[in-house]
Parts: sequence; C-alpha cells; structure tokens
Amino acid sequence: MDRMMKNGFIILSHQGLSQVGPLAEEINRRGYQACVLSSKSSRGLQPDWLNKVEIVSFTDGYSLNKHDVDVFVSSLSNDIKLVGCISVWDGYRSIMAYANKVLRANDIDVEIVDLLRDKLLMRKTLMQNGLSRKNVFILDQELFDQLTNLHHYFIKPRVGLASFGAFRADRIVSYDELEPLRQLACSDAAYCGVFDEDMQFIIEDYINGIECSFEVSVGIAGVAVHAIHEKVDLQSHSRTTLENACVCPPISLSEKECADGVDFVSRCLIALGIDTGVYHIEARYHSDDGWEIIEINPRIGGAYIVDSTRLHSNADLLSYWVGLIVGDDISFDSEKHRKTFFRVFFGEKGRTINRLTRNETGLPVLMDKLFINEGEHLPDVEREIFVGQALWDITSLSCSAVKSFISASETHFIVEYRT
Repeated sequence: MDRMMKNGFIILSHQGLSQVGPLAEEINRRGYQACVLSSKSSRGLQPDWLNKVEIVSFTDGYSLNKHDVDVFVSSLSNDIKLVGCISVWDGYRSIMAYANKVLRANDIDVEIVDLLRDKLLMRKTLMQNGLSRKNVFILDQELFDQLTNLHHYFIKPRVGLASFGAFRADRIVSYDELEPLRQLACSDAAYCGVFDEDMQFIIEDYINGIECSFEVSVGIAGVAVHAIHEKVDLQSHSRTTLENACVCPPISLSEKECADGVDFVSRCLIALGIDTGVYHIEARYHSDDGWEIIEINPRIGGAYIVDSTRLHSNADLLSYWVGLIVGDDISFDSEKHRKTFFRVFFGEKGRTINRLTRNETGLPVLMDKLFINEGEHLPDVEREIFVGQALWDITSLSCSAVKSFISASETHFIVEYRT
C-alpha cells in the first residue's frame, strides 16, 4: 500500500529571521507541514522558533539562492508534497516566485517581482500608464554635476532594502560620496544577497506630501485595501530615512482623500499586471499633486503592520497570503475599524548599548518587543537598525489626545549608550 504523503509549505528565512514563527503557525493551522529553509545568522543568533518546526535546513551562506531552493525541494520530494512557498524577506521575493512556479502554486511571475523591486523600471512603467508625473534617472557623475536645487530630488538604490542609502539629494555635495555607501552595502553581512558591487543609484523628483502605506491583497475579487497607515514620524538621519511611527487610519487625510488613494493604488496594480498576492505599498498625497507611488513591495509590511491591520480591520494578511498561494478564495471577516498606533525604535550606528528601559506612557501597550540586548554593539551601517517596537489600540483617544500620545510614546523604550 502506498503511504500517504504529507502536504508541506516552504518558508524562506533570512538568517533565521523573517517572521518564521507566525508563518509556521498559520501553515500548520491549515494542515500543512512548515518546511523552513534558512541562511545562517551573521550574528550567531539561535531562532526562537527552532523547537516549533520539525523540518529545518540551514545553508552555509548568509543568503539563500535558487540553487539552495532546488536542493531543498529535491531533499523533500520522497516524503512531502510541497504545495507552496512564502517569504516576507524582500531579498527572497524573486526566489519565492521561482519556487512557486516550480511547485505550480499561485503567485506572480518572477519578472513582475523584479519589475516592482526595480525602482527605475517601476516608475517608468507607471509614467507610461499616466500614473506618475515624477522623472527618474540612473545617477552618474555627469548627471549629478548638471543638477541644481538638489533639495528637489531624492536618491535611492535602484534595487534596495530597509531605506538604505535613501535620502534627499542635498544630503551630499559630491557624487563620490556614493561609493562608500556602495561599499558599506556590499559588506553588510546582515543584508547579504541584497546589494552587489554593480548596484546603481537612481535619482527622481522629490515627492512631497503626507506619506502612507496601503496594506493590500489581490485575489479573484480584485484589489482590496485592508488598512492605510499614516507615517507620523518620518526622520532623515545621514544617508537613510527612518519611519518611526504609524497611525491607522490616517489622521491628516479626509475620507475622500483616502478613498482616492485606494482607487489610485488599485489602478497602479492593474497597470503593472498584478493579479494575486499581498502588497505593502508606500505612497504620498499632496493637494497640488494628488497621489504618487513611492514603492510597491510584493510582500507584507514589516514592524507591527500585520498586527495593526488585524486589529484595525480584522484582516489577517499572513492568512490571506498563504491562502492565495494555495488557490483558496479570500473571504473577508466583518470589519472592526479599531484605531491603532505603533512605534519603531532605531539604534545609533556604531554604538554599544549600555542599558535598555521599558516605560509606561499613559496607555497600556498591546504588544512590544526588543531585538537587541544590553552590551550589544550596533553595526556601523547606513540603514535602519531595529532596537524595538510597540503597538497600542488608540480607539479611545480623541484626535488631540492622539497627537499628544504620539510624542509620549517616544519614551516607551529608553536606550542608553556607553560613552
């Protein structure tokens, strides 16, 4: 008698991270076996999910590639019928799409993933469809020397991650300042596989306005926006931009402006040929320019985006995404419409943590988490360095009280450094 094969679902993890715990829980809930393929940790960390997953394989490198996936799939072929692959790590999104094509699961093509992650081609495609009025170019010495009014432009890697090297052009005075950034990116072990020595920087017209992220799913019924988070504490430090806090729904936009944003995002996704998946879309609104796309990320958002969206609208983005991959139709639960706020705490590059303190800020925290320990030395890099994050339900607060609480929440985690 032929033995019954289990159905398995691959999770691609970057260095033992990438929300493996919640993904495995959802995959197991659906009756599939979570099969984790991970690169090794550059920090030597032991994942907290390790004893909760039966099938785990770590590679010898700091980053996964397609060959690693092929080897992993082959090693499981006699025991498990693989039905899909998922990863929340931006750098593995193309590999995920490749794996899903091999497994005949439901996903966008690798070419569409690459189009979305290529910020030059994505912007040009939107322009060709009348959905962007911002010019974009590959940045080189000749072009930089021709520029005037540098504050009218924004520089970022053509394919990037974690706001690395994303800053207004007037932050540098010479094109030569980009080369050290390129070298830092290529040597950053934590982001291995994202940047290479041929990485290009692009320059585009600066996008003014209120910045939001749209948490979106695309299925048989079309495009659905489950939450809009307004970024209420954006800061620029050196050669990166930090997104410190988000409130949902937006407090600086009218219902009509939000509705216009939903319509705009839907038209952009259709123009880009997107017919399935979950997306974290960043855009800005200005009364003179309307809505403009910043990035379309073919994945869920980071920090507490998933938890905030679930609290706000009862939409479980991870569940929707796994369901879409295996071909399940999405059924939306009744909406709660809770108001949420979360803050992300970033560290200062190259410094050593002396003490970490958690404080009450006037409203009970729903959940929080620290990613570093006292005594840990932070890397000397030009990107986000996550220290911690915290999420609150602010439904009971008035508009004026929300604004006060946003300031008060800055002290939820206090980080002291060694001198």
